[in-house]
Amino acid sequence: MIHFAFAIYSIVFSTLSGALVVAVIVAGYFSWTSMITSMMVGAIASLPATYAVLKQMDWSEPDEKHAAKQDRWYIR
Repeated sequence: MIHFAFAIYSIVFSTLSGALVVAVIVAGYFSWTSMITSMMVGAIASLPATYAVLKQMDWSEPDEKHAAKQDRWYIR
C-alpha cells in the first residue's frame, strides 16, 4: 500500500501545489516567500487528500482477471 501512497502523493502534491502557486501569483504576490509558503501548504494539504484517496481504493481480494495464470506444469 505504501508504494501506492507515494505515487498518489506525488500526483496530488504537484497538482495542489501548482494550483496554489498560480493562485498566489494571480493574487499579486510575486515574492519567493509567498510561493514557497504556498508550496509548503500544498505539501501539507496533500497528505489528507492522499489518505482519502487510499481509503476509497478497494483493498479486498484481487480480481481474477488480473491474477497470474497458473503454470501448466504445476504439481498438485
